Amino acid sequence: MNIKANLDVTIRPKSEAGGLNIIWRHMPGDVFDFRTCEGVVYGNKDLGLFQVKMPTSIGNGIRCWRKDGNNFSYMWPYKDNVDVHIVVEPKDDHLLLTYSVLNVGQRTIKDVQIHTCIPTTEAPNFYPQPFDKGTEKSWSELYDRLFVWINQRPVKLSSTSLGASQPHLSLVQKGKPEINWGWWVNTPERFDIPLIALTSHNRKSTIALAFENARWASSNTGDDRACFHLFPWFGTIEPGQRSVVTGSLLFTKGGPESAMHAYRKFLTHQNR
Repeated sequence: MNIKANLDVTIRPKSEAGGLNIIWRHMPGDVFDFRTCEGVVYGNKDLGLFQVKMPTSIGNGIRCWRKDGNNFSYMWPYKDNVDVHIVVEPKDDHLLLTYSVLNVGQRTIKDVQIHTCIPTTEAPNFYPQPFDKGTEKSWSELYDRLFVWINQRPVKLSSTSLGASQPHLSLVQKGKPEINWGWWVNTPERFDIPLIALTSHNRKSTIALAFENARWASSNTGDDRACFHLFPWFGTIEPGQRSVVTGSLLFTKGGPESAMHAYRKFLTHQNR
């Protein structure tokens, strides 16, 4: 374990989404499958899902992981001449994330974002207790502990208009155009801070995902992945141009307020 960073980061075997196993020193019984890239979305289309399949051995970073000290990185070329490059750097109780998308084609691509995913299946202190709805199972208890920020305040997903009925719940950022892709259903509420946070069952620990630029947050409680997402937003990328978005995967003691405190520290560091 990398004690200096308080995090153990290892390559997740057989991942189809550039997965890393993340263990926080303060909760060693919880393993988070951080799926760095389930796919690239532009507009209401994608370039194919679950393509980032890499060996567990360390390599040169092209279609495989590269390791420099404690840092992990890779480049994955997609069809339509889109290259994704991701760097993951352990920093105390968080991972510093640098996502970049390079347009190596001849045409402009618009409304570009990357599909991240964090399942809770192997994290018992965070994984929801399913209950039966007739013949359908629901993991919607997750919504009672999953927060976005609306009007600068943390709001449970269960408190949104569709929180009681929609297993594939999503929210668009305030003031931004509607996004419609996949099985997600947007609730009328809009978040204002690009941060999503999940507290443990005892509300004493929180994992959160944040990006400097993100317009879509979501969660899946329709199956046993019981996962949550925040997609980094890259906007329009001209031919030959690269767009970069930084973010952080945060682990904190306390509830959603502690995640907001850690997020502000991240922003302060990035703006130096």
